[in-house]
Amino acid sequence: MYKRYRIETSPVELSTTKIGKFEIIRNDSCLNCGRCMTHCIYDVHKRDSDDPRLMSDPVNHLCKNCFSCIQNCPYQSLEMIKNKEFEKLGNSYWTPQIIHTIWNEAEEGNIPVFGAGYRGPFRGRGFDDIWTDMSEIVRPTRDGIHGREYIATAVDLGRKLPWISDFAKLDLPNSYEIQIPMLLDTSPLGLNSRGIILSIIKAAHKLGTLAFLDIKNYFDELKPYLKSIALRCSLDKITHLDRVPWREVNLIEIALPRKYSISELERVLKKLKSENQTALISLGLTNPSLSAGIIKQFKEARADILNFYADNHGQSFEGNIFICDSIRKLQLDLVKERIRDEVTILGKGGIAAAEHVPKIIICGADAAVLDLSLLVAKGCRVCKICKIDDCPVELEKLNPEIAEQRIINMICAWRDQLLEILSAMGIRDVRRLRGEKGRAMFYEEIERESFEFIFKENGPVK
Repeated sequence: MYKRYRIETSPVELSTTKIGKFEIIRNDSCLNCGRCMTHCIYDVHKRDSDDPRLMSDPVNHLCKNCFSCIQNCPYQSLEMIKNKEFEKLGNSYWTPQIIHTIWNEAEEGNIPVFGAGYRGPFRGRGFDDIWTDMSEIVRPTRDGIHGREYIATAVDLGRKLPWISDFAKLDLPNSYEIQIPMLLDTSPLGLNSRGIILSIIKAAHKLGTLAFLDIKNYFDELKPYLKSIALRCSLDKITHLDRVPWREVNLIEIALPRKYSISELERVLKKLKSENQTALISLGLTNPSLSAGIIKQFKEARADILNFYADNHGQSFEGNIFICDSIRKLQLDLVKERIRDEVTILGKGGIAAAEHVPKIIICGADAAVLDLSLLVAKGCRVCKICKIDDCPVELEKLNPEIAEQRIINMICAWRDQLLEILSAMGIRDVRRLRGEKGRAMFYEEIERESFEFIFKENGPVK
């Protein structure tokens, strides 16, 4: 029986994430009139529980920077300053604002609110070089968030038939449907804590998607969730293919090293197919440039998925190319060989915000693989040097059920924002967004079209 897909959320707070972007300072001129409490809708200002005649200290992490309390204070007793602890979070890519946004999404499961609006640069690097199309926003749009009109976010993983010529000889390839265009990764920083892994796997199980797991990190407690696991192993380290994990999972990924033997890859793929005939086979790539020879090998091997790896900043491990450009290159190579519709493309690395998911799909991916953002949802601060034994928020000790729910909340908020973009574009199915470059504007292309007639290869036109 048909059932509309819905993510169940529940508020989950963490004491380690209560770091606000700003601090509200209450000076000695405050007369405790309570005007600030009346005008603040985010419960930043409250009466002291011990003495209701006095105002308690502002709850800074709840502040949305709307300035309502400051503007309406009759005695100018309030001042807003930047929080130094907030500015220490993250790095140049995983900025404090990105981390703070994910924390808010993971806490409530709602689209985050920031009262002062966006005051950042008009453009940036990477994903900030892409603007999504909102051409339908001025006309009646589809409302997927509130359920008045359903927008599908399910995607199919696996091979598709190029054409159907003879139904009697039809050999249907295996496929697997996930309810959101997002897969999870259990080891974004190489952390092998069982609690971290278990919470991600259980979240994937509840969300109706898959979670990648290195075979070396498998343990018996994960056996009930095997259907939600995508087992991954390097080509040169695959052993014991006849054991239970390999035979029961729905997806198996082979991480290809820089140099590998074609005959060895074919042998492993043949062995995997014989042990698990229904599992999808994914190849993990680090180089986005596919030569004709590699594409031929891919067709002969009959792999179902190509998963492109990038680092946590979205840069490829070979060639220092951003993940969006890598996915576009991979998409075009497959289109030229006329096999794009026969394969699924995934992109992993640098997916740090909700808008990155539709942007990478526009570039040609079928779905995105989330990694470090899952740890951030649990309270990770993206330290420069990550050590599980010296973690400032003690991720390893976090209750797996709390971590699981925070991941689910974050994914729900990201899906809602995806629905916002799809409804603004007038699209009812996320699968129609794949490779639709016309649904976005790319800064480099706009700049080239605008100024190439002025600046030629040999300098300005005279």
